[in-house]
Order: sequence, then structure tokens, then C-alpha cells
Amino acid sequence: MSIETRSFETDVLIVGGGAAATLAAFECAESGVRVIQVTKGKATSGTTTVARGGFAAAMGKDDSPERHMAEILEQGGELINPELVEVWTRDIVDIVKDMQSWGAAFATDDDGALDLKLFPGHSVARAVHHYDTTGNMVSKALSAKLRDDTRIEKHSLTSIVDLVKDGDRVVGAWGMDYGTGTLVSYAADQVILCTGGGSGLFYVNDNPPQVTGDGYVLGYRAGTSLLGIEMIDFQAMCCAPEELFGFAPHPTGFINAGAVFRNQEGEEFLKRYYPETAEQSTRSEVILAMAKEIHAGRAGMTGGIYMDATKVPLEVIEKMIPHVYKTCLHRGIDITKTPLEVAPGSHTWLGGLEIDIDGRTPVAGLWAAGETGGGIHGGNRIGGSALSASLVFGRRAGRAASAEVSQGAKPEVVIPPEAADWLAALIARDTGPEQSEVRLRCRMLAHEKLGTIRDAEGCRAALLQYAQIESDDIPAMRLSDAARSSEKALGQELESALSVINLALLGRLLATAAYHRQESRGAHFRLDYPEADDVNWCAVTRLHQAPDGGIDFSTDPVT
Repeated sequence: MSIETRSFETDVLIVGGGAAATLAAFECAESGVRVIQVTKGKATSGTTTVARGGFAAAMGKDDSPERHMAEILEQGGELINPELVEVWTRDIVDIVKDMQSWGAAFATDDDGALDLKLFPGHSVARAVHHYDTTGNMVSKALSAKLRDDTRIEKHSLTSIVDLVKDGDRVVGAWGMDYGTGTLVSYAADQVILCTGGGSGLFYVNDNPPQVTGDGYVLGYRAGTSLLGIEMIDFQAMCCAPEELFGFAPHPTGFINAGAVFRNQEGEEFLKRYYPETAEQSTRSEVILAMAKEIHAGRAGMTGGIYMDATKVPLEVIEKMIPHVYKTCLHRGIDITKTPLEVAPGSHTWLGGLEIDIDGRTPVAGLWAAGETGGGIHGGNRIGGSALSASLVFGRRAGRAASAEVSQGAKPEVVIPPEAADWLAALIARDTGPEQSEVRLRCRMLAHEKLGTIRDAEGCRAALLQYAQIESDDIPAMRLSDAARSSEKALGQELESALSVINLALLGRLLATAAYHRQESRGAHFRLDYPEADDVNWCAVTRLHQAPDGGIDFSTDPVT
């Protein structure tokens, strides 16, 4: 069975559809180089919409990038690259001003000045926002600008399966246009990966289903190291009432409105863990305390902790979290009368591919930005940082990659025949486990073994099971019977099946890093090593693909 193939050539190939990718595309267009933006969804998409409450920028009169930087470094578990934070906190100020000129409708006060929010972990109000729909508003503003820019070629509904190298240099990529079922190849002088994080590995997450750690896996297989991949920013997500299962209710907004967290016994337990800060503790501290309460058997009926806003005045809720309030009401839940039962779910990943201040990886021709880049957030991410950093490093990567474009002939990008044969066999196969079953196994395994609380036994079990999925299940999996009902159904099944390959490897990478870090620090907590170990583990974990295909583990001591 043969599959139609189409080939493209460009100066810069951008993989991703969120804020980082779109800012990179704008810079390429302004530089006058040819640029193609490939997105699994439709641009603008990705995890930008997940940033409900706002993003941090030192826009206030009593604030400065230096102060912002100091607070990020203070909260990062000593694992952040300060050079990255310096350019981030400086550049985001100009980006906010540019976005305002593009029509971004940030909330303002009566005098027209930005209405800045105070987030936990920050000493001053510096969250630029559009109430509790900031990400949606930013996406709309970027999408409108992108739609009008004819210099940027947009390829939507396309999954990049692998990068292509010529010697030590990345020279393009290949994948599948799952809207048409066509294989596609891209010859490119520079490739920028902005595919988001790996939250799709977890059964409970608040990301779009297409976010499956593709950039991590693509960069790792191409020879770039993954730094600090065990550090994951978990956030409270609904497990009850049933009508709201999986909904991410913007806990920071709840906290700022005056909500409290209670265990099954009704205790406001954060006061026990953090007497001075309680609900105003950092996100990783709140999530860890929540996980400990659940692990200790003090969870609610469906295994979560109660986020209680029943004593918060309605007018405060309508001002602080209007979208969340209306969403809950639409599903029959009044949060002024009913607490939400929440449990930790994967929100953003803090590690990623090794980059410099411009998003350049150690592999020639390859760049990364947004959640795909590592070293930015260290072991903990204070609120408002993810979108802020994505905007900055997306712009920097686009600008720097454009400056390095060579006008010479580009090597031919050839799709490996064995890969095309595998895809054809997958489409034709009518026996074996369905791809959706294998995908669910990957996600449940991470949920059960690699969540907020980990131990050596769970990490080892995850390693063995992910290896078994890779060796036995993926080669034998098939598409569902529904895939044969229409081209659209086939495309959706193929996109999901391709993601399974990345999820299984990503699970093995996460389990490796989590197993080796034998301490608790930032967003990583080990039952068998519950304390931080500055003597042995004040270091960033590094995963690199070995020549035999195995995972090489090492650490970079923090100096």
C-alpha cells in the first residue's frame, strides 16, 4: 500500500501553533526569509489558552525586570539558568507593549493603565491579564495578526514525525498531513520546535489532546539533551462533581478571590503545612500538600481535595473568576454553594531541550522555544511564567534563526522507506490492540506511577512497562474500525497513533529522570527521599540518546 507524498522547501520551518511558534513566525516574516508554520491543530492553537489568569511582566511603576528576575530565581529550586531569566524578564516588557499595538485587550484601570494582578510567589502585582480568559484573548490577538500576514505559509492538521539530519546538522523534517492522509517532507535551513510540553502523557491534564511531548522527543532523537524533564508543574483540576471532571478551574484565581483548600475532615490543611503563607504558598507547595493529604487518606469521595469558595462574596467571584463561575453554572454547579473536588493534574512541564538565550540547541540548525525549551523554569514555576517565557523565547528564536539562514542549496529530505511501510501497515492492519488502548495505557501509567508523589519502585515499574509498550504493543497496534468510515476519522486516528510513539518514549524518559533524582526538590517529590539533598543533588538532570539507542543519564552541578 503506497501513501501519497508531497515535498516542500523553506528557509525556516516552525513546528507548533501556540504563542512561541507564532511570535517566531512573525520575526521570520519581518526578516524577509521564507517561513512555514506547521501545526497539529489550527494556528493559533496549542496551550496558550491554558494561561487563564495572566502572565508576568514588570510593567508596574514600583517594579523592574531585575526584581522580577530575582523572584523567579528564588522560587526555581536553584535549577534555573539565570542567563535565560535575564533576557526573559527584560524582553517581556517590550512584547506586552507590542501586543497592545496589535489589539490585545489587556484589562486596564479607570485611568487606562494596565490592571496588574498579584500572583503567589511575586512581591508586587505584575500579572498582565484579561480577567480569567487571558490565554483565549492572547490567542485571538495573535491569530488575527497571523491570519493577515500572507508572508507566513501555514500548514495545519499536520504532525511532524521526525527530524532529518545531514551529518550533524538538522536539515528538515517529515510528517503526515492527517487532514488528507498525505506524507509530507520539509527541506529547511533552520527548524524551530515550539510544540508545547508533555502533559498529554498524563490521564488528568488541562492541555489540548494534541500536546504529547513531540518537541522533546524530536529534539532528543536528533541529539539534543533534555534538561530537568522530571520537573512537572501539576495544578488542581476537577475530579468532582462529575459534570466538571478534568476541568481546570484556575486555582490561582480562586485563591486570589479568597477560596481555601479543605481535606475530607474539613480542615484548612495548608495552614498546617505552611503556617505563614497557607493558600498564598507557591503552586508546587500547594500541590505537594494536596498530594500528601490524598496519599494520607484524607481525600474526598472521588480522591480529591475540596477547593471551597462558598464563603467568598458573589461580587468578588464575578470580578476575579467570571469565566470559571459561568462555566460551572452552565454545567449546573454553583461554586458559591458547592465546593469543587480537585486533584493534581499535569499543567506545564518545567524542563525541556537544552537551549541558549536565543533558543539555539547544541544541534546545528535546530532551535526550541516555549515549553519545549529547558533551563527556563528550573524546579518550580511561579504563576504567570509559562506564557510570559513562551512569548519571549519564541520571538528570540525566530529572530536568531532568521539571521542564520543560508541561501545555498538545501539537501533533499527523504522520508525513510521503513517509516512509510510502517504507516501503510498500520492503516491496513485489522488485528492487535487499538491505538487508543495503547495511548490510554501510556497515560494511565504516568498517572499512577509518575505523578506528584513518586518512589523508586513506581519509577522502575514505569520504565519496564513503557519499554514493553515500545517493543510489543506499538509494532502490533491497529486503527479502530471507525477509521475506515471517513477520511476525517482516518486522519484523527493516524494523528493519535503517531502520538503514541512519542508518549511511550516520553514516559520512559520521564521515568528515568525521576528515578535517578534521589531527593525531593521543587515540583519533584520522592516518598523514599522526602528531603532536598544539596550535597548530591543541587544539579540539573541531563538525558541524552546513547549511540545504541539507550538513555544516557548525567547531571550538571549548579555552580
